Amino acid sequence: MPRSSTFEAVLDASLFTPTQLQTVSVARLAFQAGTRWLRDHVCSHRVLVREHRVGFVLWSWQLEYDRPLQFLDADEALVDVRARVRGPRSSQLEVEMTLTGPAGVAVRSRAASVPLRLSGDEALSGAPAPLPDTVLAAFRDDEVERTPHLSPVRSLWAGLRRDGEKLAEGTVPVRVHRHQCEVADQWFWAETLGFAGGAREELVLRHGGEAPLLRRALADGIRRVDVTWLRAGQLWDLLQVRTTAYRHGEDLVFVHEIAPDGEAAGEPYAIVVERA
Repeated sequence: MPRSSTFEAVLDASLFTPTQLQTVSVARLAFQAGTRWLRDHVCSHRVLVREHRVGFVLWSWQLEYDRPLQFLDADEALVDVRARVRGPRSSQLEVEMTLTGPAGVAVRSRAASVPLRLSGDEALSGAPAPLPDTVLAAFRDDEVERTPHLSPVRSLWAGLRRDGEKLAEGTVPVRVHRHQCEVADQWFWAETLGFAGGAREELVLRHGGEAPLLRRALADGIRRVDVTWLRAGQLWDLLQVRTTAYRHGEDLVFVHEIAPDGEAAGEPYAIVVERA
């Protein structure tokens, strides 16, 4: 079994909505957990970048809410994280996190990143490349898997367009500001969940009257999130979030396409699928 790192996360009111942990809060905890695992078992993120010229770009992430966890339930939650290298050429890093409260595991997340060989500039630009042997040697045999991680987002989206009942759609503009970026002045991936969440709330506010089912996403919260990132937004980019809500069986599903503002077609920067 892959090695784990565990730590207590102190829970404060800013991490929660009235119904659950915020998706952005979970994403930030997951990023911190993965960084901690690398520090404990491989090397720190700083050393990876500075000495090994290795970076990571996240391209797939899943979040599942298992059991209720609200602000008044606990002072701390136990974070457990494991990681492994995946793909036939060690071309992915997969990190799995659980967050456990008094009732058991409340949240699960899984992230898949692509390693980059960094060029050495301040923008931390790079090209996809397998992990170098000097880094790969720190992973145990049971932390290396040859089958790749596969994102479900494209198939989920295709199934919704084929079989789902469209309830509402809308577009909201967003701009990437510096407080939403990381050290390389490109968006921090967790912030895109906030872009999607804001667009969902706007859709509910605008169309919740004629489509009352939409209100469930505010009253009950989100059950699962699946995301794929296709390219990164940069500092001060003006973007739009195109949101479509579907009824699919018993599920209420929101699909958010985050794309350059003004582009009617073309590949989005990210696709976020939220299920309520």
